[in-house]
Amino acid sequence: MSDENQQLPDLEIYIEGGDIDAMVTWLQSVFEDSDVISQNKSGAKLHCKYQDNEVPIILVKNAGSTGFTSIWFDSRELPWKDDMSCGKAAFAALGKTVRCIESVWLSGDDPDKWYEFSAAGEKVIHWE
Repeated sequence: MSDENQQLPDLEIYIEGGDIDAMVTWLQSVFEDSDVISQNKSGAKLHCKYQDNEVPIILVKNAGSTGFTSIWFDSRELPWKDDMSCGKAAFAALGKTVRCIESVWLSGDDPDKWYEFSAAGEKVIHWE
C-alpha cells in the first residue's frame, strides 16, 4: 500500500449485510443536506452536500456477491480524510462489520488486502 499522504479521488467502504434503510439513515445524519434519488431492496442513490460541495453516493447491496453492501462516495469533499476513518465511523454508527482499503492502491499491491472494523476489533485481513 502507498504512503498515506496520497489522497484517493473517492471513497468506498463495504458494510456487512444489507440494511439499506439503516445505511441511508446514517448517511442522512452525517451530511448537511441529502436527497434520496432512488432506493429499493437492491440499493440506493443519494445526492448529499458537505461544506457546499455535492457528494453523489451509491449503495449496492451484496456487491460482488460478498454479503457486504458497497457505499461509494464520488467525491473527496467528505467528513472523513480516508476510507479507514469513514469505515470506523460507519462501524460506530451501524454496529456492522465494515471493510475498506488501507490507502491508495499501487501497482504490485495485494488486491485482497483490506482493513476490517468489527466487534472483534480492528485488523488487516485478506479478503478474496
